[in-house]
Amino acid sequence: MTLRPRLLCYGHDDLLLYTRTKILEREFFVEICTHVSGLNEILERGAVDVAVMCHSVPDVECEAVIHRVREHSPGVKVLVLYEAAPEFCSEHSDKTMECLEGPSTLLDDVRTLIEETAQESAELQ
Repeated sequence: MTLRPRLLCYGHDDLLLYTRTKILEREFFVEICTHVSGLNEILERGAVDVAVMCHSVPDVECEAVIHRVREHSPGVKVLVLYEAAPEFCSEHSDKTMECLEGPSTLLDDVRTLIEETAQESAELQ
């Protein structure tokens, strides 16, 4: 049995996190985090394949979360959702997406990042 890729959805808006989780959990195992203090507990449960950062997270916090996740899961891909022109977080992401593009774009972007991770892993072997 193949395990589903593990995603971290990080943000401050409970409704947005709930909605994204419902979209993504059909294909992926989704962990939700709303504060830096809950991050260690999630990361202790295992590596994360993709981190989805909500536009509701300030740049300084986004930077700290990306740094911590990459410390724990070095190969993690990061998708940053943005509402206006992306700022700092987009510089440290693997992909960015305008947050109003819709669920199919979100799924496609996460699938693309998972495929990139699989290709990179295969090249290392």
